Amino acid sequence: MIKTRHELLSFYLLCTILLFVNIGTSNDGQITFVFLMMLLIVMISQYRRSMIYLKQLKRYDEVALLVQEKNDYSSIRPLVIEQQEVVGVQYNQLMRFIHQQEFRNKRNMQILNIITNNIQDPIVILNIHGELEYANNQFKEWVHMTALKKLSFYDVKNEPIRKILEDALICEKTRKKQLKIHNKYYSSVAHPIFDEQGDFNGVVVLFHDISDLKKYENLQKEFFSNVSHELKTPISAIKGCSEILLNGGLKDQAICEEFLTIIQNENLRIERLVKDLLLINRYEHDQIKHQTQRLEVNHLLNDCIQNVQTIANFKHQTIDFVEEKKYWVEGDYTKLQHCFLNLLTNAIHYSPDETQIQIKVAEKSTFIEISVIDHGIGIPPEDLPHIFERFYRVDKARSRHTGGTGLGLSIVASIIEAHHGAIQVQSELNKGSCFTVQLPKLLK
Repeated sequence: MIKTRHELLSFYLLCTILLFVNIGTSNDGQITFVFLMMLLIVMISQYRRSMIYLKQLKRYDEVALLVQEKNDYSSIRPLVIEQQEVVGVQYNQLMRFIHQQEFRNKRNMQILNIITNNIQDPIVILNIHGELEYANNQFKEWVHMTALKKLSFYDVKNEPIRKILEDALICEKTRKKQLKIHNKYYSSVAHPIFDEQGDFNGVVVLFHDISDLKKYENLQKEFFSNVSHELKTPISAIKGCSEILLNGGLKDQAICEEFLTIIQNENLRIERLVKDLLLINRYEHDQIKHQTQRLEVNHLLNDCIQNVQTIANFKHQTIDFVEEKKYWVEGDYTKLQHCFLNLLTNAIHYSPDETQIQIKVAEKSTFIEISVIDHGIGIPPEDLPHIFERFYRVDKARSRHTGGTGLGLSIVASIIEAHHGAIQVQSELNKGSCFTVQLPKLLK
């Protein structure tokens, strides 16, 4: 059987020579018959060989279909056409390459899933047609989607998100926007995708939760507003008194003494406010160095009681503190004194005359618990979560009357936190409040 191109050409050349010899020498039909028979044999042989090639190529089509539909990368027996060309080997190499690429793609997708699903921010990828090619679990939960097959951004029911995705596709450039979803604030960043030719090919949109930042911005605005308000009142009072005194009030001794007293009190109020603001700022930036020492809790509390006793006596109030045994903590005496003086002063101011204020100390497993209990006006439930915030007042009119800046409990919380402790409050309107401070117990 003829197997190569060279054998086939040699055979054709021989047949041609024989044919010309036959034509030139005689009219004998034997040689012509032999030639025709040999040509017929060659044609049959080539036909059979062509059928083998076609059958093998059909097998290639079947394998290609299996690869496309079932990812079956079955090998095929190499088909030799010529000595220099091995189609089957090349086909198998191609299949192995495709298989490797498929494996890499799956692995890369797994890595992408692991990374994006462990990021708290929602992420979505859209192709040029607006279809959602990929989304992490956070985005799916966000928009209540379970699958992405044949989904367009038009299928996103949340209108703010849908507009963000549409805008990202239309503009074909990096876009930053803010939106509010489910009572949270998000910052969206759309990054366009371009192919090797520089043509737009899709977009990646990332959403970042900025609720805490927004809250901080609002608190900052509120803080400056409160500071301005707190300073405006005493400054206006000082200005008014000064103008009256300069316009003839100095001639009247009674008016002069009254207005100078007002100026002095308002000046002290401003001074307290500035000191409290500086103190809170230093606590926030961890600029306060505590003079820590071994403290006996009962001695600290008795010292605080002695400092506020005069105010309590003026309202005919009693401060009940029973010393059962000695308790020891480690901390800054001055700072902790400031803390409990504030709690006791508040208890006195917000309790009616002839009432009792209790101080209880208990030893727990790892901390000492100090409670300041009053039977005063109490705190409404809606105000309890906010009482340790700056400038927050439950009774604003009474706080200003007593000279409060609205920063006292905020400073108390900062002091306790700096001592690695905790403060809690329980209160019932018109029945009283209980502030509980927990400080780490000093190990002997």
